[in-house]
Amino acid sequence: MRMKSLVLGFAALLMSSSAYAADPGVTDTEIKIGDVNILTGPASFIGRAVSVGSKMAAAEINEAGGVNGRKIVIATEDDGYVPARSFQGLKKLIESDEIFALNGTSGTANILAMLPLIEENNLPTVVTTTPAELVYKPVRPSVFVIGARYVDAFYGQLKYIHDKLEPANPVYGLIRQDDDFGVTVEGGYDRAVKEFGVKDGIRLKFKRGTTNFSAEVLQLRAAGVNVLANGGIIAGAANILGEARKLSMDMQVASVWSEDMPPSVKLSAPAGYAYLVGDYVALNDQATDAFDATAKKYLSEGEVAAINRYSYITYVGLKVLAKAMEGCGKELTRACTIEQLRKIKDFDTGGLTAPISFDNDLQLSGTSLKIYQLDPKTQKFTTLQDFTDFSAK
Repeated sequence: MRMKSLVLGFAALLMSSSAYAADPGVTDTEIKIGDVNILTGPASFIGRAVSVGSKMAAAEINEAGGVNGRKIVIATEDDGYVPARSFQGLKKLIESDEIFALNGTSGTANILAMLPLIEENNLPTVVTTTPAELVYKPVRPSVFVIGARYVDAFYGQLKYIHDKLEPANPVYGLIRQDDDFGVTVEGGYDRAVKEFGVKDGIRLKFKRGTTNFSAEVLQLRAAGVNVLANGGIIAGAANILGEARKLSMDMQVASVWSEDMPPSVKLSAPAGYAYLVGDYVALNDQATDAFDATAKKYLSEGEVAAINRYSYITYVGLKVLAKAMEGCGKELTRACTIEQLRKIKDFDTGGLTAPISFDNDLQLSGTSLKIYQLDPKTQKFTTLQDFTDFSAK
């Protein structure tokens, strides 16, 4: 009889722990969340900002008692913005660190490299860094994306220029990378020129990594371009504007949202253009002021200095993920977390983005954009238009 009781007790113990046996990353006291990002190389300021956002969200959640009593622990891998390293980094996080979910996913090519591992492991994943269509089309059951398309960001900016700034005798022009990212930029440009019926002056492509744009900008001037869709990023965007200023070109400029970050502004502002940016993240209002003030409580001085738009959006991503995990109670599994993420409806981000809802066919949210304009003298942005949905109906 005593032996039978011991056997039954052991069986009950096995049953009580079976919920966690299949889903690594969860203990009685912790939940391990992964982050693969750019911590080295020229774009490392993006990865540092992402890590800061995750760290702050985890600190706030843990201080409030964690997720149903479990503390969030962040495990980070550096991919140096190299897709092959992204794959290997996530493989390590899954197999060695045994993460439960993923928040923080590097660039477009990088998340695409990670998707096979994400799908194979049914890994709950919130993508905040790169809301590319290739990530959510086709839909992956465990992947949830926050952010707008570059197509809509460029269309929204050009629509504001057309409707509100009303340039005289507009001639539109496009310069963009010769890759999938550039194609999405051109999609927004193409939609705008067709809808507005404006003159499509010229469309130019350049190879990623190009630094000298003198020939391209001469072509823009020869075409009479005074409304430019600038598909360059960081140094590339700055070099394009610098060449245009040398030629005294008077232009309205639409830009990639990377151009609202301090390092980008520092490079581009000397050209003197009051360029526009369309972004699905708040930049300069009460929401970001509150975030920055709170950050001083949880982050070091160096970490606070690293904050940019990627910090805000990754912070939101982890908060949404925590909300979903909370809905599972003590019996936390990946399958339950994915189910709860699909139920997220109008999650309030405190104004850092539009409210988040994943109860849609694409598991995509936060797509509304704000339109900002740079004052090149002060290097500050003014909000021209509040969160607006520019997606094609």
